[in-house]
Parts: sequence; structure tokens; C-alpha cells
Amino acid sequence: MLSRYFVLFIIYSFIGWIYETCYCTIHEKAWENRGFLYGPCIPLYGVGATLAQIIFVDLPFVHSKSPSYLTIFLGCAVGSFFLEYGTSYILEKRFHARWWDYSDLPLNINGRVCLIFTCCFGIAGIIVTQFIVPPIVSIIVIIPQIVIELLALIFMFLFGMDMALTVSALTTFAKEFERINDQINSQMAEKVEALTTNLADAKLARIEKANERKEAAFVKREMTAEKLEEIKEQLSSEAVKQWIMNATETQRGQFRHIAKFTHPVASTKSLLNKGSEYLRHRKK
Repeated sequence: MLSRYFVLFIIYSFIGWIYETCYCTIHEKAWENRGFLYGPCIPLYGVGATLAQIIFVDLPFVHSKSPSYLTIFLGCAVGSFFLEYGTSYILEKRFHARWWDYSDLPLNINGRVCLIFTCCFGIAGIIVTQFIVPPIVSIIVIIPQIVIELLALIFMFLFGMDMALTVSALTTFAKEFERINDQINSQMAEKVEALTTNLADAKLARIEKANERKEAAFVKREMTAEKLEEIKEQLSSEAVKQWIMNATETQRGQFRHIAKFTHPVASTKSLLNKGSEYLRHRKK
């Protein structure tokens, strides 16, 4: 029984990956390999569809009672709400990254869930349980149990490898870009100190001697802020460029996969964007 449900979980995860990838590719007008993992699998869809099948398809057969569309809609909508919010929260706390963000949509909660997509998942639950699950189950039941168990072992091995690779890459990149940020902040501190003691003071000496101290302080702040931004931009661009130049082709491939995720830390997101832009120019 467990091996059967695991095979179904992988199948539904694959179908979810096809849907997400097609939708995002059409929307972005460029190929988008969606999902948390490197492989064609989105576990969130697999978990949701498998639970929907167990609750609304398999269990009603035991009690000889089929649930109404309204029951399925409400159950799947509420279930997707907790599943999406919980998954988003855990992934962000663990990897400091978001795989989706609904902040721009109305009636959202912390960008993790929103009413529009919660209702969409409720409708999707009806489609899955009534039109997708039955034909898939009808195929699965005619496959010998030994084949199902073999498939489950193969899928488990591949899924485990993909999960381990993804977690390792995400952890490594998180530490690497935190190191780059610390390096930039350290260099910025040195540059700012030199700027404020040499350049700014020298250029504003005449104004200060003229007893226009308020105007001098204002000009000093403005000039320092502009110079500060310019220095930080230069340092971050050089740091990311240097990292990518020293990275292996495998690391660059991993970077392309990870850089598409929304990062809650603006400075790190900026570094990811710079790296992606630099890689695009290299390909041209």
C-alpha cells in the first residue's frame, strides 16, 4: 500500500512540475525549470494530490459515499492553505529563500498564501480527484505489486539523490553568498572611512571655513551617500564576477537553478541578480 502511494506521489509531483513549468515558461516567454528540486518533480503537488486522493477518493469507497464537489473544493482549498503556508515558512527558515511570493496579489498572508490561489487549488482538487486520479489509478491497479515495489524503490533512490543534491547546493550557496556579503561590508567600511576622512573633508573645507556648517553637513551627507552607493555597486559586481569566474561549470549550473528563487534578503537577491546577468552576457 505504501509503495503504491509513493509511486502515485511521484506521478502527481511530475504532473505538477509539467503544469508549473509550462505556465511559467509561457508567462516568462523563456524556459523555466520550476520547483525546489533539480529533477522534474514538485513534491508540494505530489503531497496535495495524494492526500486528496486518500481523503476524497479512497476513503469514500470504504463508506460507500462519494463527497460532493463543494466538500472537495473546501477541503482542498483549506488543505492547500496550510500546506503552502507551512512549506513556504519551513523552506524560508531553512534556506532563506522563497520558491513563490504572492505579495503583489490581494488578500495574501505574508506573501505565502493568497485567496485567489487558494480558491484555484480548491478547483484543482475537483479536477484532480474527478478526472486525473481515476485513469491513473486504473492503470496502477493492473500493474503487478512486485513491479510497483520496484518502481517505488527506484523513484525513492532518485528522489533521495535529488533532494540531497538540492539541499547541499542550497546550503553551500547560502554560506557562500553570506561570505561575499560580509566581504563587501568589510570593504565598504574601509572605503567609507577613507572617503569621510579624506575626500569629503578636503572638498568641503572651503565651505566649513566660511562658517556655513549646516550647508556643509548637508552636502557632505549627500555626497557620501552617492559615493557609498557607487562603491557598493562596484564591489558587489566585482565580487560576484570573480566568484563566477572561479566556479566550475557544475556550480554555474546550480547557480542558474538557485538564482531564480525569490530571496527575502535584498542584498543577497541583488548579488544573485548580478550573477545571473553576468552569466547571460557570457553565453552571448
